Amino acid sequence: MGATLTLVGVALAGCSADAPPALPEGLTVSVIQQRGDIAPGRVQLRVDNGSTETLVVSGATLTWAALSEPAAWAAHRTEVIGPGRVIDLPVALPALRCASDGGTASVTLEIDSTGGTRSADVTADDPLGILPRLGAAQCDRDALGAIARIEATAVSARADGTADLTLSITPTAGGDGRIELVALRGTPLLHFAAGEEATLDTTVAADDGPSTISVTVTPRRCDPHAIAEDKVGTLFDLVARVDGREVVVSLERPQSVADALLEFTAAACGLTPSP
Repeated sequence: MGATLTLVGVALAGCSADAPPALPEGLTVSVIQQRGDIAPGRVQLRVDNGSTETLVVSGATLTWAALSEPAAWAAHRTEVIGPGRVIDLPVALPALRCASDGGTASVTLEIDSTGGTRSADVTADDPLGILPRLGAAQCDRDALGAIARIEATAVSARADGTADLTLSITPTAGGDGRIELVALRGTPLLHFAAGEEATLDTTVAADDGPSTISVTVTPRRCDPHAIAEDKVGTLFDLVARVDGREVVVSLERPQSVADALLEFTAAACGLTPSP
């Protein structure tokens, strides 16, 4: 589960001139992203202690070319990782830069021991290509953003168990070019009155005025735990075409719209009083 760490450098805090021992053989790290990490914009650094030693981790920082700054694990305490144990350290991602090929990611681990804290820069595995995918998605967002900003801004429930989802289109002042908004794709929780996709069929030029589009959404499922434990049920995929190239990005929406969609779903499913 992950690639064996390649030790790049080790430093001992304090004044001792003795170099600390290397990280034990069998310790691995990898980058993963769970469903619950997508909406808040984070990844997990999975540390797998395949060695025979117990390690105390007090810090972990991810560095990668497409990150605007290193992304640090917000450690509120140390984590003790015994032999054979695996632990995930959540890392919130900073702003991303477009990077179709961001190269190899590096992780700095801070390991506490009786001799002090030692720091090791290591290469992390990315078996599912999560980081390159994030970098490519940022390129797509940049391409769209150069023409217009598209986001969900309002939810209006109807009496028939559907709701109108309003998409606001704000062209970029001083921009150039045009994009074609092709469709909106459903989520694990919501789809559309017209089917799995809502056709948008709208062309936007950078010098157009602001406009809106409305699509009709309806619950895909009504089991209470699906709503209560929702992770990505309000994240619709926007399909667009830029310079003849199809791009797919998550539709921007503020938390207020996400909350309104969940409230609508619960009411439409008869789980709460209708608004």
